[in-house]
Amino acid sequence: MTRNDVNAPFGFAVTYPEAVQLYGVHEHCETLALRNTAPGGTDPYRLKNSDIAYYEINSPMAMYGAVPVIYGHGPKATSGVFLHNAAEQWIEFTNQDGNSQANFMAEAGTLDIFVLLGSTPIDLVRQYTALTGTAHLPQLWTLGFHQSRNSYETQDEVKEVAENFDSNNFQLDAIWLDIDYTDGYRYFTWKPDGFDDPIGLQETIASTNKKLVTIIDPHIKVEPGYSVYDEALANDWFVKNADGSVFEGPCWPGNSGWMDFLKPEARDYYASMYSYDNFNGSTPTIAGIWNDMNEPSVFDSSLEQTLPPDSLHNDVVRHKEVHNIYGFLHTMATHQGLINRDNGERRPFVLTRSHFAGSQRYSAIWTGDNQADWPYLVASYPGCLNANILGIVFCGADVSGFIDSPTEELYQRWFQAGAWLPFYRSHSNVGTSRREPYLMSEDTQNIVREALQTRYKHIPQWYTLFYEHTRFGDPIIRPLFYHYPEDTNVYSTDNQILVGRDILVRPVMESGVDSVDVYFPGGEDEVWVSISGSDIQTGSGLVSVPVTIQSVPYYYRRGGVVVRKDTVRSNTVEMEDDPYSVYWTVDQNNQAHGTVYLDDGVSFKYRDSSDYNYYSIDINGDDVTVSPIDGDGNYEFVMSQLVRRDVVTLPKNGKPGTFKETIFTRDANGTLLKDIKVHLKEKTVFKLK
Repeated sequence: MTRNDVNAPFGFAVTYPEAVQLYGVHEHCETLALRNTAPGGTDPYRLKNSDIAYYEINSPMAMYGAVPVIYGHGPKATSGVFLHNAAEQWIEFTNQDGNSQANFMAEAGTLDIFVLLGSTPIDLVRQYTALTGTAHLPQLWTLGFHQSRNSYETQDEVKEVAENFDSNNFQLDAIWLDIDYTDGYRYFTWKPDGFDDPIGLQETIASTNKKLVTIIDPHIKVEPGYSVYDEALANDWFVKNADGSVFEGPCWPGNSGWMDFLKPEARDYYASMYSYDNFNGSTPTIAGIWNDMNEPSVFDSSLEQTLPPDSLHNDVVRHKEVHNIYGFLHTMATHQGLINRDNGERRPFVLTRSHFAGSQRYSAIWTGDNQADWPYLVASYPGCLNANILGIVFCGADVSGFIDSPTEELYQRWFQAGAWLPFYRSHSNVGTSRREPYLMSEDTQNIVREALQTRYKHIPQWYTLFYEHTRFGDPIIRPLFYHYPEDTNVYSTDNQILVGRDILVRPVMESGVDSVDVYFPGGEDEVWVSISGSDIQTGSGLVSVPVTIQSVPYYYRRGGVVVRKDTVRSNTVEMEDDPYSVYWTVDQNNQAHGTVYLDDGVSFKYRDSSDYNYYSIDINGDDVTVSPIDGDGNYEFVMSQLVRRDVVTLPKNGKPGTFKETIFTRDANGTLLKDIKVHLKEKTVFKLK
């Protein structure tokens, strides 16, 4: 196919042979499995990055991100198509005679199509991430819990939040500053009447081993004398109207201009603003940046809340051709700015609302301005599952809902569910109830502590999965069909996830229930061992599992190995020197296998000089063998306990199976495990009998 006029709309159709179900076209508040848009079905799916509050549940309406990739999957074949086009798109779906079809319609731009041949979900996702890139490893602290609010108004309030988390024994790694820390929404400044001592604030936060994350939006206040505005205006770095004048419109600061990130010079300047000299009052304690409002958002409903379609980037490119990559380019500049700021010594952490295919290389995402209501808790799982299979793996949702105030039960359940998404942050809007966990009832505080502890215990597993994503391209959280591609019963399952290969999670996202249905995949030979309860299930399909308000069903797969750190600490920094716990249940061959990854948790040395250690853990009967896979680091894998769960009985006649747990802290010779040094270059065998 050829195309000559980038200003004209175009369309084409793709047929996915033998595809039972289609997935993709992130982002929508939708089910994981895309719905039919044929007569009698839903409206076409729209891809146009949009600032949208009160977004609708189970809707194809446009949201904050646009990833024009569609996978087709069935028991015999998996394939995909990526339309590399940044203009607005509408996509229709049909399924007839066992073949699924997608009809693409793009407003403008180039016809640049990539066909992905699969032939399994694993093959397909790895092909796509090989094309668009993987996320680099995050800093370890980013996998902990984040507390945010629109907005903490003063530095004293921020200090109180940090102090109260610690004094009430809630784990926390970062506090987020929304727009009210700035001086009149002038970014790269501090409000003089509330944040008059930003360095003192950062020193206090750093003394508790926590970090700060500050918001930086792309709109620039139109105000002569504001240095960012003056520099951008003098150097012609603003988006322009069709007549060549600078576009101005309303946003948080009032009348604003928008940086033209399509210009490399503008990106370079913007990146330079993150330096400690230019962002005066910043220190390394500001360890991450939050790029919001970058669809871009303009407070003008006549423009559909964004830049005019005929506005100009780089003087000649119309906005409608590149609308969906504005936020992508914004985060590219921010990401580079953080690399430059820290002389390449720290991995940047950037959170963005607007995103496109490949955004994983620069940023994490979240599901935007959700509401404190049960359907939005439910929607967080398919939203992040969809992002993960499309490469954008560092995904989460505002825990307890951004808009409105949650009930106590919803608050409890959201903390439990959020602990099993890659990005774990509580955020709430101005005018809603304050919801730091120490303000809640004693019962709720205990439930939140348990949820946080579950998250932190599994951080070694999360970190290993992120490394394996960088290496292989796999998602962090996975739909069940990813590892069970022939089981048609799971093609639409999106209320439970696999965390990696070996952890099955079904959060409780319904109100007032004493049981939930859990689908156990894999057939009778696949065994799932409860961690939150005492039952064993086989992969025999849907089972009703009893729950209480304290419990969330999660299971480890027999034959897998899960590595944890079980000592409860206040944050990831304090966990650094803690030994590991290793959990497993052997399979029918009396074996189990897993991996663990170790590095400094901060730098790019793992990438640039192989400064890491990646180990294989293999169980064979009573022998535990730790073998180096690769890496030239000196990071020792020190274990304090080995936890073996042996199957006693398998499920029968509707009753769950049982297991026996044995905890080893010494090897067969009586030597404490933590005193045994694991070899960096050759295998180490621990004999338990």
